[in-house]
Amino acid sequence: MRPGTKLAIMLASGALVWGIIAMAVCWREKPQKRAVRVAQTALHASVDNPESVKVIAVSDPDSVFGRCYIDDEEKMAIAVSMMKVNERVMSQTDNLGSMDFDNPALRELVERQMSSMSAMRSLMSLEGPDAPRKPFSGWKVKIEYEAVSESGTPYRSEYWFITDRDAQCVVSSFEIPLL
Repeated sequence: MRPGTKLAIMLASGALVWGIIAMAVCWREKPQKRAVRVAQTALHASVDNPESVKVIAVSDPDSVFGRCYIDDEEKMAIAVSMMKVNERVMSQTDNLGSMDFDNPALRELVERQMSSMSAMRSLMSLEGPDAPRKPFSGWKVKIEYEAVSESGTPYRSEYWFITDRDAQCVVSSFEIPLL
């Protein structure tokens, strides 16, 4: 073997190993893309009738800091949405005076509204606007969709999924009914 052959083989194998490592790092799925994929999988696992789900829109993943999942603009948008749902429920039930529990569409709308309001109360931060910013803790993905409930009633909602920082799993989720 010539004197430079061993060195050439070592250099070539080193370049090959580092090339494979660089390719693996570059081709690794980014957490933002993984957050969307995990959220879509979780949506189908969360609804009663996953075959009927028709995704209308998926938001770009947004950063979450600490346990403050919702900013002020989102709180306002959710409040407006809940107000519209509440107005519909009140008009259809004569201000809850004549609640028809045999109407599956109305019953399911009230259940989804109550569930989302409960989730919203648990997620609201009591910290003021001057509070120090918490460290990055994950990703927030919103999916707007249409589906059919178990009773056959079509509905439209927005499901919010909060993932961990690596977007490996969903740590919190809630549904906002839409009209």
